[in-house]
Amino acid sequence: MARAARRKVEQHEHQAAKPAAVLQFAPPRMNDPDLIDRIFDYVVAQIPEIADRRTPIERAIRSEFGKQSAYVRERNLTGEALAVEVARLFDGRNATEVARVLQISRATVYRLLKQPGRD
Repeated sequence: MARAARRKVEQHEHQAAKPAAVLQFAPPRMNDPDLIDRIFDYVVAQIPEIADRRTPIERAIRSEFGKQSAYVRERNLTGEALAVEVARLFDGRNATEVARVLQISRATVYRLLKQPGRD
């Protein structure tokens, strides 16, 4: 038993002696990565400097949102393009229909119409 514990400590010390750039910790993965794994893969690819903080952040997210199902819809239009499309479709009385077509809330339709410069 003592030999196994000593070997574990030696392995840890050996890894700790390596430069930080060489050490890369990847959390254990299942064969089928879930949404959180895929999001973190994307974020780490875009912002490599957060790779060393991945595990604690991922654990916190899994703790907060675990056992919840989520639907992430793709937005085809955002920002100014969405405002332009709302203005184009709106006839003064069809906010519900515009919201349904663009998959946004009716409140968003009115908020976009109230922006300065929109008539």
